[in-house]
Amino acid sequence: GRAEGLIRVWFDGKLLHLDSIRLSRETMTMNRSIFGVGLFLGAVAIRHGFDSGCSTAQLLAINDTDLYHSKLVKFYSRMGFNAVCEVDGSSLRDLSHMLVWGGTGTRMDAN
Repeated sequence: GRAEGLIRVWFDGKLLHLDSIRLSRETMTMNRSIFGVGLFLGAVAIRHGFDSGCSTAQLLAINDTDLYHSKLVKFYSRMGFNAVCEVDGSSLRDLSHMLVWGGTGTRMDAN
């Protein structure tokens, strides 16, 4: 698998924008929880952001299905992320989030 994201300089410091964690087909067919591999990839990405001087990490817990979305929000909350807003496409503000993140879900930050 691989983690994708970027580091950008913002008004109050550097931000780690965690875009996606993609697992390979071989990983998905293993008889183990995907959160183990996903946790490792996410931890490596966050460590890279920390080492690069980022003060905040941002992500979108994507809402592909209600069940998976609730698991993602719970998982990231346990990892120290806090919900910032719900992105559901019902407002103009949501449009900017959807263009940046590529979907709907819960925007979350961690410091």
